Amino acid sequence: MRPAYAIALFLAGTALMMQFYGQETLLLVLMSISALACLAIDKWKNARMFLIAMLVGGACENIAVMLGAWSYNNAGFLFAPLWLPVGWGMSVVLLEEAFSQDAHVPGFSKRALAMSFGGTLVTAAFFPLELGVLAGFVFVTLLLFAVKYYHPSEIRAGLFAALFGTAMETACIMAGNWQYSAAMFGTPLWLPLCWFNAFLIMRRIAR
Repeated sequence: MRPAYAIALFLAGTALMMQFYGQETLLLVLMSISALACLAIDKWKNARMFLIAMLVGGACENIAVMLGAWSYNNAGFLFAPLWLPVGWGMSVVLLEEAFSQDAHVPGFSKRALAMSFGGTLVTAAFFPLELGVLAGFVFVTLLLFAVKYYHPSEIRAGLFAALFGTAMETACIMAGNWQYSAAMFGTPLWLPLCWFNAFLIMRRIAR
């Protein structure tokens, strides 16, 4: 998929979430149809990445919401809305297609899977301390580069994931889709680094 198409589809998905979040089942159907169409365009080469990101991202989201770190305004069945896992799957696929062409291609890492759930639990446990969580993300990010767990060629992809992920969330917060329990400016200060790490870690799980 061309990067421009992936970016356009990411923005379209954001618009869907902003417009239809009040209708959970309808949004699930619309996002599922969109996801199938996107995967079919590339002849299903990203199907595995989509499914794993959907499962892991959806599980982490439900844990964080259950522990009170943030909440959705229309989730009638689980802690997070039914469409949320589909959103996670498509976000990872589209960010990968848009920004990772020249990035290091990591293999599967059990450590990444542990970090995804461990990071979720720590963030959810300390969410009232916004600056503390920010400091934690800074430390972890620098450490993972220092020990060469992240490759320098992934910096660009991580930065764009941070930019687009934070912008998407801010737009959805402003639309009333969800809110964070402790955020001085509506969007938590640690959110860009959360997206940076979540994307690079997911690359090590979903491949």
